[in-house]
Amino acid sequence: MATLGTITQLPKEFFLSAATLAGDGNQKQDLAEQPAAIIGDQQPEQAAANETRDSADSQAGESGPTCVTCGIGVSSPSFESQTEQRLHFKSDRHRFNVKLRSVGKAAVDEAEFERLVSEKDEVSSISGSDTDSDDEPSTGRAATQKSSQLMFKSQGGKLFAIWRPVIISEQDSRSLPDVELLHRLVAVTDSAQCWAVILSKGGHFSAAVFDLRPVPPFQHSKANAPLFRELAHKSYHRYVVRAKAGGRQSSKDATGKSIKSAGAQIRRYNEAALEKEIKDTLSDWKQLLSRADRIFVQASVSNARPIFGGEGAALARSDPRVRSIPFNTRRPTFSETKRVLHSLLSVFEPSSHALQALSAPAKPAVPKPPKHSPQKAAAAAAPEPEPQPVKEPGPPLHEAAKAGDADKVKRLLDEGADPCQADGRGKVPYDVAADKAVRDAFRRFMASEPDKWDYTLAGVPSPLTDEMESLQMQKQAEKKAKQREKEKERKRAAAEKKAKAAEGARAAAEAEVTTAAAEAAALAARSKQGKASKPAALSRSEQEMSKKREQMAAAAESRMARLKLASQQQQLWS
Repeated sequence: MATLGTITQLPKEFFLSAATLAGDGNQKQDLAEQPAAIIGDQQPEQAAANETRDSADSQAGESGPTCVTCGIGVSSPSFESQTEQRLHFKSDRHRFNVKLRSVGKAAVDEAEFERLVSEKDEVSSISGSDTDSDDEPSTGRAATQKSSQLMFKSQGGKLFAIWRPVIISEQDSRSLPDVELLHRLVAVTDSAQCWAVILSKGGHFSAAVFDLRPVPPFQHSKANAPLFRELAHKSYHRYVVRAKAGGRQSSKDATGKSIKSAGAQIRRYNEAALEKEIKDTLSDWKQLLSRADRIFVQASVSNARPIFGGEGAALARSDPRVRSIPFNTRRPTFSETKRVLHSLLSVFEPSSHALQALSAPAKPAVPKPPKHSPQKAAAAAAPEPEPQPVKEPGPPLHEAAKAGDADKVKRLLDEGADPCQADGRGKVPYDVAADKAVRDAFRRFMASEPDKWDYTLAGVPSPLTDEMESLQMQKQAEKKAKQREKEKERKRAAAEKKAKAAEGARAAAEAEVTTAAAEAAALAARSKQGKASKPAALSRSEQEMSKKREQMAAAAESRMARLKLASQQQQLWS
């Protein structure tokens, strides 16, 4: 992308004499009718520029600073100043070309490098790891070529473009006339004083506020005139992205999966710390940001929370000064904020994609035919279903048995309801009984009226008398009593077993204490006897034996103390 200059450097007359190509649509329509003319006008100029560039190749190295690695000043024009050369040496393109040259490959030009960045992301790991992607949509989305560039035509017929967010805010969705676009462009060249750039991605944050006013001549040399001065800048980096898996820890937690690993805890802490650092920085810059004419932000949805969210946020999304960055950015660093600002200030030749989009005639809107679903068509063609007959309730005795109402079942049987009557499915009332209480009601009625109905046909298995119920209750009580007795016996046996084990442990501890005390007393006696009988100096072997006896005595005393303590604890346990 060939750059013609910057908004702040080019003379004001350059913009006053320009005509827009993205106004209310009339001029665009004229261009669409003669696309070859405009592009044809551009091609001879481009060819002439190429010829001039080729003829100047031999003198490029003598005209200004160069970069042999990237071919600047060798196969293309040299830098205009040493400041531009120094910024180039810090750029990702220069680092990328150094890597290519180190493996014997040819360097890439600026257009090829931009293509690699936007399409293949080949240079994402030039300055660090490649696992810092959020995998989230960015609030500063890179717009398409057609919507991100505003194209103009100079008085000499040369096409140039600037980035749309420079003069049009995101809140201004109306179609601006040509006169207002040109008025805004000229106003930006006059009033651009303070711009801010905020980048946040994958745990990296960088923000800077720049002064665009011309630097007094006494503060710089003519060859090194800077485009802007930084008033404040801050950069942070925290480990918040899951390695290889990608995405922030908060995004993973939002899925409902609770990860309790050490890495997850570190990432959660770092996210909170990074959010606090960003909020504190923007809060400290509140007065500085209030002076900014433009604030360009690029951040993913989660990274934008500390910038726009919460109480006392330094920025608001509805602020007309807040603009999205219309092109892809790299890892947020202070150098990247300066590169982004330089790109936003640039006046450049429009890309071929933008020219083709501008010259292509607008396609008329064709209404879409209504979708016809085979299932819906079949459903519409099918005859309406016949109304289902209302289900009639069954006999009262069946309904009471199904409802589990034992009292009602008893009352109906006493009133003469037939327990042998089957319903529409061939089931008798006993078969549809809901619980044991209903079945017992049928059995009690059989015991009280044994000859009234054929209970074999009614499905009632046997009568249930009061004596039988009391006998069942007695058996149940006996069964529970036996179970309680067994449980008591089991607990008693366990307690006896525990007491025996405690007694055995206590006896063993006492035996150990007695043995240790005896060994200690014997060792002490031998030691005293040896000292009394041999007052003279001991030989080396005797000294070693004496030392060994003392150690054994000390070990015996220590063991005896431990055994006494164990014995006391055992007594407490028992």
